[in-house]
Amino acid sequence: MDGISVIVTSTLVLGGLYMLMAAGLTLIWSTLRVFNFGHGALMMFGAYLTWTLLDAGGLPVAVALLGAVAAMAVIGVAYEFLLVSPFIRRPGGDMLVMVATLAATMLLQSGAQLIWGPEIKQLPPFGGARVEVAGAVAQGSQLVTILLAPLLVGLLALVLKRTGIGLTVRALEQNREHAQLLGIAPRRVYVFVVVVAIGLATVAGALLGSMQFISPGMGGDPLLRAFVVLALGGAGSLTGTIAGAYAIGLLEAVTTYYFGLSWSPVLVFLAMIVIMLVKPEGLLRTKVRSA
Repeated sequence: MDGISVIVTSTLVLGGLYMLMAAGLTLIWSTLRVFNFGHGALMMFGAYLTWTLLDAGGLPVAVALLGAVAAMAVIGVAYEFLLVSPFIRRPGGDMLVMVATLAATMLLQSGAQLIWGPEIKQLPPFGGARVEVAGAVAQGSQLVTILLAPLLVGLLALVLKRTGIGLTVRALEQNREHAQLLGIAPRRVYVFVVVVAIGLATVAGALLGSMQFISPGMGGDPLLRAFVVLALGGAGSLTGTIAGAYAIGLLEAVTTYYFGLSWSPVLVFLAMIVIMLVKPEGLLRTKVRSA
């Protein structure tokens, strides 16, 4: 029973982190039809900003996180203005945006190295609460991740379904040309989507940075896992993303527990290859508007 409890706890923690990352990616894909390869680097930058506000400003960790999310929202607007809008309307714009976001990854990683130096850093746990079930313990940041990740993504799904901006996002997703004829400004939607995606990535980065060390390259592995989630759940499907995140979290938790940490990425990426061969649109493909 202890083993099952440990696997369930790990699944909920890993699934929550991957869901925060993948939800932003799928939101960007569903509206802009591009993959943001700078998403992991933005997650890393958000973690560093949270650490800075905590260390230099002496703020409580939750307040520091909110400050980092606000700062990253401003960076998100600049990101959209510099790396999305100039290219998205051009022929082959999707490829140009992907190349630009790859370049942004290198820039952000080098910038983090210059600003914060090579010393490893880590955020303190988010709270001291502790829950123990059948021998498995979730405490601090793990417990916050288990609760906060589905709450934030669920709130995003509610916004997309019930609000005016959500309606414009779904309209642009379904038919960009028709949405523009109805007077919807794509630029406004793009800014909203990018800011929300970066905000979710910042939360993921801060949570991860409280469970492991913060480094300029820390976003690479979560970004790859998020792409595996999209392969499973279907890019552009928020419902599929949620299910896919927990499915990948479960696969990783099981393989780590029974076979060791070194086997986990092998089996996870093998699963992605198989999924892409069998059903490229995703095993759990569902329209985002049904989320």
